[in-house]
Amino acid sequence: MRPISALADFAVNLEMWWSDLPRLARVERAAAAGFTSGEIWYWPNWDVDGLETACRAHNFTISQIGGWDFEPRMCDEPGVFRQAVGRAIEVATRLGASLINLNGPYLAVGEAPQKVRAGVVDALRGAVDLADAAGVRLMVEPMNVRVDHPGYSLPTSADVVAVCEEVGSASVGINWDLYHLQIAEGDLTGHLAEGVSHVAYVQVADHPGRHEPGTGEIDYRFLLRRVRELGYRGTIGLECIPRDTPERAVERILAVAP
Repeated sequence: MRPISALADFAVNLEMWWSDLPRLARVERAAAAGFTSGEIWYWPNWDVDGLETACRAHNFTISQIGGWDFEPRMCDEPGVFRQAVGRAIEVATRLGASLINLNGPYLAVGEAPQKVRAGVVDALRGAVDLADAAGVRLMVEPMNVRVDHPGYSLPTSADVVAVCEEVGSASVGINWDLYHLQIAEGDLTGHLAEGVSHVAYVQVADHPGRHEPGTGEIDYRFLLRRVRELGYRGTIGLECIPRDTPERAVERILAVAP
C-alpha cells in the first residue's frame, strides 16, 4: 500500500463523501483522513465565507468548483452565462481554485445535438476572456446518457474535444471523468491519448455503482499509471461514493494510486 502522503494526488469530492455531515464539517473530516484538497459542485450551494475559513483552518485547498448548473442552458442564455462565469471566477479566486466546471445542456425533445453544441461553443467564446484575464480554466464535462444523465448533449469524449477545438482557447478544457466515459464509450486509455491535450482535470469512480476505484470493472491501477504517462500532472478528483466506509475507500484508493 502507498503511504498516506499519496492522497495528495487526489481531491476528494465534498458532496459525495461524508454526506451525512454538514458541508463545512466535511472539510475537517477530509483533512483528518489525510486529504489536502477537495472539489465541490455548484458553488452557490455552499457558504463560501465558511468554506474559505474552514480550508484555511485545516490547510486544505479546493481544486475545482462548479460554476454553472444545467439550467438555464448556457446555449440559451449566453449573457446570463457570462455573468455567472464572472461570479464563479471571483469565488474560485477566493478559494484558490484554478478550475471551474460548467455543466452542459440537456437536449429538448427532437432537438439536434449539433445545434446545441454550436450554442455551447458560442457561450464559451463569449466568456473565455474572463478566464484568460483571471488565469483560470473553464471545463466542460462529458457525462453518460445510459445511466446518469439521459438526454445530455455532450456524452462522449469526442463531443467535448470538438467543443474545445472549436472554441480554440487554452482557457477551455475538459473535465475528463473516467466513470462517465467508461459507460459512454469504453477504450479509456485510447480516447484519453487522443484528447489529452485538452484535459484540464481527471475525475474517477468505478463502475457499476460509482464507488471508489477498486470496487468495479475498471482497472484503475493500470489506468491511473497511464494517465500520468500521458503527461497529466494535476490532482485526480474522487467524484465517487464510498462503498463501505470512507476509511475503507481510502485504503482502496491508496492501493491503486499511481
